[in-house]
Amino acid sequence: MPIMKTWPIWIAGTIVLAAVLHILTIFALPYGIMDRAMAGIAAQAGGVNKAVYPDPVTAASRGIVRPSPDLLYTACVYDIGARPLRITSPVPDTYWSLSMFASNTDNFFVVNDRQTKAGRIEIILATDDTAKSGNDTPVVIAPSSRGIILFRSLIASDAARPEVDALRRQSRCEPL
Repeated sequence: MPIMKTWPIWIAGTIVLAAVLHILTIFALPYGIMDRAMAGIAAQAGGVNKAVYPDPVTAASRGIVRPSPDLLYTACVYDIGARPLRITSPVPDTYWSLSMFASNTDNFFVVNDRQTKAGRIEIILATDDTAKSGNDTPVVIAPSSRGIILFRSLIASDAARPEVDALRRQSRCEPL
């Protein structure tokens, strides 16, 4: 077969290969990113379903995407495949937020200090709504059995840092 007649086959094959690689990358990359992030956080915490309280961020910090030196972070890798998780935290008298990320990087739940009552939050994280706690504790349904929980607390001043740090160290992610 002459070379002139095979070039359309090569072009079509290249386009198909590029499309397949593109689709695989788009779908697989978020999971790879989260697997790497979860492995790092779990290693620092000593396992899953345990909170880690990293040092304040610096210009060299990259454990969290686009970290802010005005925030103290607490992170937890959750694994609710076997049992739901109880998430508790005091809410300081400053900006505070709790974000939950699925295994594909989707942010599926956020709550901040303005949405909480009584200066404390308690949430049950589960894969379905059968994880009733017997009281009025809200149940959040996760789209994946593994992911990351990220707490953020604003440091309004250097004088407030010790108090905010002590409060964030009371944040917990514990199996029911």
